[in-house]
Amino acid sequence: MNPTVSFYTELQKAYDQFNGELFEAKLPPCLITLRSSSHTYGYHHFKRFVSPKGEFLDELGLHPGFFTLRPVEEVLSTLVHEMVHHWQEHFGNPTPSNAHNKEWGLKMKEVGLIPSNTGLPGGKTTGRTVSHYIDPAGRFISACRVVVNSGFKIEWLDRHAPRPETYGEDRQEKLLKAGVAVVVSEPPSKSLPTQPDGVSLVVPPPPKKEVTRVRYLCKKCDLKAWAAPETNIVCGNCKEVLVLA
Repeated sequence: MNPTVSFYTELQKAYDQFNGELFEAKLPPCLITLRSSSHTYGYHHFKRFVSPKGEFLDELGLHPGFFTLRPVEEVLSTLVHEMVHHWQEHFGNPTPSNAHNKEWGLKMKEVGLIPSNTGLPGGKTTGRTVSHYIDPAGRFISACRVVVNSGFKIEWLDRHAPRPETYGEDRQEKLLKAGVAVVVSEPPSKSLPTQPDGVSLVVPPPPKKEVTRVRYLCKKCDLKAWAAPETNIVCGNCKEVLVLA
């Protein structure tokens, strides 16, 4: 099969199976896309696309670089995370200023994903940036095993990994200590073959650029300024020394 067709077919099959298992097959169609990013696993964009007839279609975006770094269960949990956003846009009440509101969080728990801004127990469950962890006794992991056992696989992996996985083995240890860890498969990056010289086939991200400017703030009038680190700045309005924002 054509690589493009086979890749997207696998994602669509997973979407359809989760739709049936977790959402009673009520979610409307959406357009699944792959977009590279260095910091976000996925996103949902309401009415991103429009047809010549004026019909709208939501976008469910996934970032393939993380497919290489994360276990398949975690990748599929991101798919369902965005499907909950999709559900809320069509059947709930999304908050424009807060993508992860209380209603969204309750639906996440219902499908078997626990909201947390840290990806660990005890994190904030609402806010602009919220991740999740898998409920070991929830509906998602059961549905995920059905998807994986049905033959779901990612045949092509992005060699340009966005960054080292921040929720790696250390996160798994913390989940184990908290009693909420699930058995997950090995990230594909750990089982990839190496080149003849022993070098990994995964291209590491470039080193972070040195910080040359930081933001300063006047506590009295909220004036903001950008300057080199350790610069002494005085507000021209209040004569207050600006502090690091």
